[in-house]
Amino acid sequence: MRTKTPRPLWGAAAAGVLIALTATTGLTPAAAQPAPPAAVQPADEAAPAAAQVLEITSSATGLSVPATARPGVTTFRVTTTDPGSGWVSLVRPKPGVTFEEFRSSLLKIINHTGPDIIQGSAELRERAELIGGTVIHPNLPASFTKTLEPGTYWYFDYQSIRDANPRHGVIDVSGRRSTGPAPVPSAVLTGRMVGGEPRWDLDGTVRAGRPVLFRNAMPKDQNIEAIFFRLADDVTEEDLKAYIAEFSDNGQFPDHSGALDLEQGTGGLPMNSGQSSLLELSFQPGRYAVVDFFVDAKEGTIFIKRGHWKIFEVK
Repeated sequence: MRTKTPRPLWGAAAAGVLIALTATTGLTPAAAQPAPPAAVQPADEAAPAAAQVLEITSSATGLSVPATARPGVTTFRVTTTDPGSGWVSLVRPKPGVTFEEFRSSLLKIINHTGPDIIQGSAELRERAELIGGTVIHPNLPASFTKTLEPGTYWYFDYQSIRDANPRHGVIDVSGRRSTGPAPVPSAVLTGRMVGGEPRWDLDGTVRAGRPVLFRNAMPKDQNIEAIFFRLADDVTEEDLKAYIAEFSDNGQFPDHSGALDLEQGTGGLPMNSGQSSLLELSFQPGRYAVVDFFVDAKEGTIFIKRGHWKIFEVK
């Protein structure tokens, strides 16, 4: 996950996709919805509540987010008019934890120092659950869909996490459950450990205008993110490897963009192991790279440098 100053740390077949969506997230695709009963029922029972959509708008003056939401399938539609904002994330705090306590742990993780990263990761496990979010730009809106349970959630912008008064707020989730359908993805992207190293599995075909299901199948307590960059026509796999080799082991970025346009990355922000997020991004046909700028919670090393990146084609 990237922050603005100093140089940041972060910056199948159709049937298989449907099974993964239902089994790993609780999100139920439209195709899997049962037919409504034939009998006539009272108006308040005749149909389930529609899936809710919450609008999040970022600007130079702050974040605009609804203060309340219903439990169930929820799409967060996120836009920004400010180039200096737009890394909007959702977190569920543990009981009694303050936002400042959570923030202090997160800042240790983005310090680029191994011992601080390990300590901050351990603290974060006890203080909050990262459940995703998305990266946006003025020309690249995005949405992410989650299934919310009753309780208190925080939203915040990673781009301001170092500020004296970082952009953040509270969403209270309560009331009648939203049971409407979620969008159906064309592909499933899963991050997992293979032989002790982070790797991406991509099942299905990523298509412009269709969602991607992002899954964290890492060992317990390991957060990951998935940031997508469209590659220029002349960028080769060797160019990307050479750029990645310039990262420090603890996450310090190179002093140039290299093979990735860091100002145009979009995707899914860090979330806990076992979590999934349905991402609707501004994909266009062409070559993309998906990378993970997050760090190993036990070793303090950045995952992109350990091979957690993949080039793929958007159709």
